[in-house]
Amino acid sequence: MKTVFYFTAEWCGPCKKTKPVVEDLKKEGFEFQIIDADYEQLLVERFEIKSIPTFILFENEKEVKRITGAQNKQSLLDFIKNE
Repeated sequence: MKTVFYFTAEWCGPCKKTKPVVEDLKKEGFEFQIIDADYEQLLVERFEIKSIPTFILFENEKEVKRITGAQNKQSLLDFIKNE
């Protein structure tokens, strides 16, 4: 099973651009854990998040890869499909 951790913050401009894309993909059945970096400092430290938005793809509970920055729908689909 694939899950994407999405590190974001309300004040983040690129995160605001990406939010509707994430919401669309969630409606299509993709699993996202939305993590507010301002309130989840332990997770930010644990996953060594240096900038947001950051997406981390997990498959079978193991990190597969990550990307940082605003993403469009196609780039996130490619990321999730591990292409």
